Amino acid sequence: MMDTNLQGLRIGLALSGGGIRAAVFHLGVLRRLAEAGMLEQVVQISTVSGGSLVTGAIFSEADGQWPSSERFLAEIYPRLRTLLTKGDLFSFKALGFAGLLRKNVRILCRRANILSELLWTRWGIRLKLSDLPASPIWHINTTCYETGKNWRFTRDSMGDWQFGRHYSPNITVADAIAASAAVPYAIGALRLELPTDGWWETDPETKRPLRKKSLPFSVVRLWDGGAYENMALEQLYKPMSGLDGCDVLICSDASGPLAKPKSLFRALREGSLAAPRLFDITSDQIRSLRSRMLLKSIRDKQVDGFLIRIGTSARQFTPTAGELPGLSDEQCAACLYYPTDLLKIELPRFDLLAQHGFEVTNLTLSQFADGRFLPLKETEAGPAASPQALRMEFNESSSSSNFPN
Repeated sequence: MMDTNLQGLRIGLALSGGGIRAAVFHLGVLRRLAEAGMLEQVVQISTVSGGSLVTGAIFSEADGQWPSSERFLAEIYPRLRTLLTKGDLFSFKALGFAGLLRKNVRILCRRANILSELLWTRWGIRLKLSDLPASPIWHINTTCYETGKNWRFTRDSMGDWQFGRHYSPNITVADAIAASAAVPYAIGALRLELPTDGWWETDPETKRPLRKKSLPFSVVRLWDGGAYENMALEQLYKPMSGLDGCDVLICSDASGPLAKPKSLFRALREGSLAAPRLFDITSDQIRSLRSRMLLKSIRDKQVDGFLIRIGTSARQFTPTAGELPGLSDEQCAACLYYPTDLLKIELPRFDLLAQHGFEVTNLTLSQFADGRFLPLKETEAGPAASPQALRMEFNESSSSSNFPN
């Protein structure tokens, strides 16, 4: 049942990149929102990479619709828990020996297109953009190599403000997600052949079409949306003008921390040079600046919003407390340092990351939402583990885990 203070309130979701780590963390965030009956209030969704992966999987499992809170808890969350823990999405193992032979050359230079095929076959995401609902509007963010701008897919359009926009894109959701998740030095760009007509110049401020324009390129290369901005805020929040298309913003940021630099010998041995490190530094700086601007706007009451950050522990909300309920500081740090990849996640790790997303959302809303949200209700939300069980599993497996202790 919806809190009467929230009826009619339009919610915008910004779901960051971060591979499977982000996908699972966002599921925990959404589970908390669903338990308050808030998914019905979502009118805008903006996603990058891992956020695009999980949103596409939700729409696919919900038959092309955005699920109600009740359906998400009873059906969608348990299905995705099974999907993400049963096998790799993108790896040599996922392709198999026969797949590698068929794709031989493409695996070197067309990996994003292969990722799209795997989303179609392994995750069953077989929708086109036109199959998506009119509401909520889903903005799938990528980075256009040719213009350097934020190329965005929705049900009704694709393009960027410099290139132009096309208002009847015949594009699969799998292609759009693959472009959004196409990390430059790991997957590479998705190559997209474009229709030759139907392109419009748009007003950068209002986004309205102004006049028809000729096609500047017949093919574009689309990279990970995180190369432009990993928090997926661009469409929903502008520092100078506030929120766009929603009344309250919930930004779930599951970006990983900037890792320590590798030695030159190790970098050469692993086939990586300076470019990945420089990309990570730039992305981390952009994310820091975006976070500060958003938090300032929230604190100054210029926008109504909440920033949900992976790695946040209960101690950051109650610093003087001793033993705190829920996940430990070490478990929260373990979630933050989970690898950014598209591999199978073990069931205990899934439950840990999802519970972390749930708890951080609950702590954030409890402290900063001024009592506008309903208390959690008893729910049949599927097989989520208790914090106590997760503590025991974490302590038992920490010696063999790939997480830092």
